Amino acid sequence: MRYIAALIAVLALLLVSGLNALALEGQEPLEPPAADGSPQPSNEPEPSPAVTPEPEAAKLFIDNRNLYENMSKTYSQGYIPTVRDGTATIVLPLLCRGELRGDSIRAKAVFDPGGPFVTKNHEQTVELREHKVNGGKQKVRGYCISLPMQLERGRMNGSYPVTIAVTGTEPTGREVEEEFTVYVTVTDGRDPNATPKPEPAPTPEPAPPVVLGPKVLVQSSQAVSLEAEAQPGVVNAGDRIRVTITLVNTSQSQAIENLAVTAASPGEGFSVLSPSDSAYIGTMPAGGTADIIYDYQVSPETPAGQYTIPLAYDFAYNKGETGSGAGSARVNISQPLKLEFSLGSLPAEAVVSDTVEVNVQAINLSHAKAYNVRATFEGDGLLPSGTAFIGSLEGGAAGEKPLQVTITGLTNGEAPYGPTECKVTYIYEDGSGQELTETGSFTINIKSPFSEEGPKEEDAPGQFWIVLAGAGAALLGLTALLIIRGIRGRRA
Repeated sequence: MRYIAALIAVLALLLVSGLNALALEGQEPLEPPAADGSPQPSNEPEPSPAVTPEPEAAKLFIDNRNLYENMSKTYSQGYIPTVRDGTATIVLPLLCRGELRGDSIRAKAVFDPGGPFVTKNHEQTVELREHKVNGGKQKVRGYCISLPMQLERGRMNGSYPVTIAVTGTEPTGREVEEEFTVYVTVTDGRDPNATPKPEPAPTPEPAPPVVLGPKVLVQSSQAVSLEAEAQPGVVNAGDRIRVTITLVNTSQSQAIENLAVTAASPGEGFSVLSPSDSAYIGTMPAGGTADIIYDYQVSPETPAGQYTIPLAYDFAYNKGETGSGAGSARVNISQPLKLEFSLGSLPAEAVVSDTVEVNVQAINLSHAKAYNVRATFEGDGLLPSGTAFIGSLEGGAAGEKPLQVTITGLTNGEAPYGPTECKVTYIYEDGSGQELTETGSFTINIKSPFSEEGPKEEDAPGQFWIVLAGAGAALLGLTALLIIRGIRGRRA
């Protein structure tokens, strides 16, 4: 047994040695170690790390070679979307170079406003699948977009662009976006260059018969002044006035009952003196009339003009039916003019051939404007230089104008001297152009130029010329005396 165990050990040793020899066969021998015992460097190049190539980016493009369903031509042949029964169908076949996540894309149609398309959301998801092309003879794997787009009823003929925006996602998460433009041609709409035909006017439906009720109208109105000194037919600002309004029932067949009339104020310058601004009339027969009366106080500052009294009324007729209406009455208000005149710098007496100045003064005591205010003079022995023209005066304003008057001597009496009366006429106009006049007078005593030396009694007729002759003779005598003295002086 001992020899058998030793034999087995020898056989095992021989088997291991043979296997190691087989493993080392074909290997290059190791470099001998260096003198210092370190291993020699190897001349073999180190292996490069492995580089993984990036996948190619996905790219969508149109399949322009194949004919898909609902297409009459391929894109390379000039594809045009079909328009049928008011709907345009766009077919856009896309192929993809690369891979998209979920094998799907999102397509959305975008068009300009004002086109023939009905505005709504045109968006869809398209899956990758096989499509029969070229009449079913072949198959292509791709994304075929088919978008039906409804058209407006009143669309115009023409070619309209539609942009289809396509988006997808690569497996790496990168977004893929592409846009494709397709033109839709509309030929079943209106010609944009044609003259529009007028639409026929709708035939109006016959109106139901109208049952006319009675109406109330203002037949007439009259305003009178309640002041004692008022002129007939004239109503001035500042007066108390009474306005009588006559109403008439225009119906010839229906009476009016319970007529209530309300008057509004004509303006700020009017205040109601009547107990109320409303009046009541129990019954007004068909075609009948009725009077209502209102009293007002007119402010003195109220401008001249025509004023309107608005009226509103309601009534009943025909056993319970009601009616209403409105009208107006008119009142003419005048603004009276009142001017006060005076004369300033007026002398009590004047000598023949003198010129005196008379100052004409005027004050407008009213609220209205006075126009062309002036004064004229006339009297024996007086010669005025013209007209004293003051001009226009606003209410409350004053003005004055001087006038030159020459003393000429009396012509209507026996003597050229003595007192004479001068008539003054004041003239002015109101806003309507009506001319108004007032008169006045003054007395002035005309004196002789020699009245200071002569007797105070009245000169006899012809005395004026005698005085002048005497004065002339005295002047001639004085002149002769001076001449004689001059001659004698020269002879000496």
